[in-house]
Amino acid sequence: MNQEIIDAPIYEATHRGYWEVADKKIPCAVLENGKRIISQTGLFDAFDRPRKGEKRIEQLPSIVGAKNLIPFVTDELIEKAEVIYYRHTNGKVAKGYNAEVIPVICELYIDAAESGELHSSQEKLADRAMILIRALAKVGITALIDEATGYQYDRESQELQRLLEVYIAKDLMKWQKRFPNQYYKEIYRLYGWDYNPESSKRPQYIGNFTNKYVYDLFPEVVMEEIKRRNPVVKNGSKSYRRNKNFQYMTTDIGLPQLDIHISKLLGVMKLSDDLEQFKRNFERAFEEEINQLKNDVEVL
Repeated sequence: MNQEIIDAPIYEATHRGYWEVADKKIPCAVLENGKRIISQTGLFDAFDRPRKGEKRIEQLPSIVGAKNLIPFVTDELIEKAEVIYYRHTNGKVAKGYNAEVIPVICELYIDAAESGELHSSQEKLADRAMILIRALAKVGITALIDEATGYQYDRESQELQRLLEVYIAKDLMKWQKRFPNQYYKEIYRLYGWDYNPESSKRPQYIGNFTNKYVYDLFPEVVMEEIKRRNPVVKNGSKSYRRNKNFQYMTTDIGLPQLDIHISKLLGVMKLSDDLEQFKRNFERAFEEEINQLKNDVEVL
């Protein structure tokens, strides 16, 4: 293929591999723009078909070029079947397709089979489509290619890095009062302690309370990184952190979320007569945040 006559973007493949399915090894890759692709040869190999056939619609590969299949061609298929150019390992430019075209082609053959429109020579392609669909039933094509190319590990690392950048600032913020006096007053009330607004000395357990009901609702990896940057130091028998955890948070995402959380938490505290009632109210009030946090951890 002569690169000079290609009037389309040419992408570098950052990750390569083979998707193994139904006795075939399908060449696949992840491009620099994050697109998951299969090679042109790989598309025909996936359906166990040679690279030949009639192209009734110019944008589509010949694997779906038969006249009787045209009524089943969708706009989605035309979109996903657009040729993608990328640089092969040998330096030459190769053709590929969006990997998501495979399940769309499978749907075409299955729909045509159910409608009774397939020729006898095409029935094996419908059978092959069912095999591929079953292979994709539990895990999507994107996840399979990420696994085959090793991109899943870099992707997880990149997503983690983006998450940390959203919450954690590059530079330590100067200390400013973040937790209002009312916050501490409510803690003292819930525990039945006497509160002295003139004293800055507070029981060490207040730190545990803040960790459990404030910081634990932030992504776990974020708080682990903050604690790594703000380690516990010892001074004789005392242990403490040099800075406040919130001093490491970003001003556009981390701190605003902290302020909103504290405000909501204060409302829950004020509506609670004692510690046990507070715990129950907290679970109800923050149920959505707790569930979302669990989902975020599963995704990462």
